[in-house]
Amino acid sequence: MAEKQKYLKVIDEKANIITDVSDKIWEYAELSLLEFKSCELYCKVLKEEGFEVESPVCGIDTAFKATYGSGKPVIGILAEYDALSGVSQEAGVAYRKELVRGGNGHGCGHNNLGAGAFGAAVALAEYLRENDLPGTVRFYGCPGEEDGSGKAFMAEAGCFADVDAC
Repeated sequence: MAEKQKYLKVIDEKANIITDVSDKIWEYAELSLLEFKSCELYCKVLKEEGFEVESPVCGIDTAFKATYGSGKPVIGILAEYDALSGVSQEAGVAYRKELVRGGNGHGCGHNNLGAGAFGAAVALAEYLRENDLPGTVRFYGCPGEEDGSGKAFMAEAGCFADVDAC
C-alpha cells in the first residue's frame, strides 16, 4: 500500500500541470480531427515530463504518440480531447450557461479524461524510472473520438501493434 501511495503522491505533485491541461483543453473545445491546440499542448507537456513525442502519427494531423522507457511490457494509455458542437458551457456552473452561443464544448469530459490519463502516464513513467525497471509507457493522443474515427484509423495503421496492455 505504501508503494501505491507513493505514486499517487506523484500525481498530486503534478496536479497543477494536470489541471492546467484539462482547463486549457476545456477552453479550446476543438472538434473532431481539428484538435490542433490540444495536440500541441499535450506534446509540449509530455516532452517536459521526459517523453519522446512523435506527431503527427498515422496520417492524422492531430494524433500523437509519446513514449517513455524501453522494452517490455509496452503499456498503452489513451487520451481523447475532442469536443462536441453546440454544447458550449461556462466552467463551474451547474446549469446551462453558454460561453459562446451555439459554440463547442466538452459535454463528454474529454478534457478531464485525457488529463487524467496524462497523470497516470506520468506516474507510471516515474515508477519505472525510480525502480530501474524495463518497460515502455506509450501515451497515445487519439483525436476524433466523438465521430469514432481516431482510434480506428490509428489501429488500422498499426499504431497499437506492439502494445501488451492498454
